[in-house]
Amino acid sequence: MFWKVLTKDPGQLHEPEADHRFSSIMDLVEANQNPSKFCIYCELFQPENCKHCKLCNMCVLEYDHHCLFLNHCVGRDNHRLFVVFIVALAVAHAVFICSAARYLSAKYPGPSRPAWTAVAGAEAWVLVLAVMNLLTAAWEGWLLKEQLEAISEGTTTYFRRCGSERRPLRQRWGAVASFLLEGKAPKRQRRSPVAV
Repeated sequence: MFWKVLTKDPGQLHEPEADHRFSSIMDLVEANQNPSKFCIYCELFQPENCKHCKLCNMCVLEYDHHCLFLNHCVGRDNHRLFVVFIVALAVAHAVFICSAARYLSAKYPGPSRPAWTAVAGAEAWVLVLAVMNLLTAAWEGWLLKEQLEAISEGTTTYFRRCGSERRPLRQRWGAVASFLLEGKAPKRQRRSPVAV
């Protein structure tokens, strides 16, 4: 799974997927659009929810973030796989923590258990790994929470900062289920820039 997350195309913007309503920056200005929709690096007009990643040197459709752990972008085509990968890592860390706890309780049973300092001296490696796994699992839990909140709002973690409407809880759970089962989250609804 790690290799697939590492090598799968995140959803690079190619010429056929570019926004063809505009053929020049003048067209953008005349249509009262933001000229920043034109990527000066890829020389393409970006559709909505597309961003150029300077680290990968490409425009990514439905850009979520550039993962420094993977040194790879997360976007339209690998977002679902990335979330499943994070869940798998969290489960693996939880299994290790439970196994370490079970090992220690089996090796040092009941009331005859030595003091924690003696256990720490004899089983330092197991305890250090368990603490590292616990800290990593906590970070993965936070990352998973951020990802699922963005998915439930029909956006990505990058574009979430732009503001999207809060959906009812049932609709948010439906969006997460749809994303995990089908790989596609419903599109977000932007707040209207004009106050009514």
